[in-house]
Amino acid sequence: MSEHVHYDVDEGVATITIDRPEKRNALSYAMYDAIRDGVARAEADPEVRAIVLTGVPGQFSAGTDLSQLEKVETETRPEDRGEHSDGRHWFLWSCTKPVIAAVDGPCAGVAVEFATQADFRIASTRARFSWIFVQRGLIPDQGVGTWVLPQLIGAQWAKRLIFSGEFVDAAQARDIGFVMDVVEPEQLPQAARELALAVSSGSPFALRRAKALINDGASRTRDEHLQAHVVALTECEQSEDHREGVAAFFERRPARFTGR
Repeated sequence: MSEHVHYDVDEGVATITIDRPEKRNALSYAMYDAIRDGVARAEADPEVRAIVLTGVPGQFSAGTDLSQLEKVETETRPEDRGEHSDGRHWFLWSCTKPVIAAVDGPCAGVAVEFATQADFRIASTRARFSWIFVQRGLIPDQGVGTWVLPQLIGAQWAKRLIFSGEFVDAAQARDIGFVMDVVEPEQLPQAARELALAVSSGSPFALRRAKALINDGASRTRDEHLQAHVVALTECEQSEDHREGVAAFFERRPARFTGR
């Protein structure tokens, strides 16, 4: 991993921790790559069932380290920036396993884009969120704030947060539907872990299809969704996990899913 990004696995939960408190966990490009590599590592590990992205106590991340910000030359054409349009920065969103953002302290800029990509967000009472981009002459740089955020909290609140760049605290973030739960700082690691275990207890085979259907739903018509739904349902009905789930029910025992 990286000096400032740590990776560990315990009981099927991979935790990626940002550790650069002297810079408010501001992300260098190396740290950004380390987070992406950590997600890919967890995705490829059959023992990992869920991922938690967090920071050291009191910090999530202030966003990109502006001292390393790369200049975009005036002759640069949008069509030459494929890395911003091919979805490669949406690696948390496209990860097939449940992703939880556990936020303690400030979460701004690209870090709030990461949190928005996550399937679930749990915050400590001292968490704060800001889509600060317009105050730096930018728009949300991954495109997540302008596409996913309105789906989560509605267009009106999304515009308020993006247009102003103001910080909202954990309680308000929960009230508008961005955050699922708010806990005391010392309770955050355990709350994130318990959620990770709960949402990854079912069939991995079914879960990754359910996540894809939900994430892609906003960009499909109902008929397109139902076509994709039937494909996924048929695959599930023919899977080993489905047979195991039914057998476990009749045998009155916990299911032993393999993801196949």
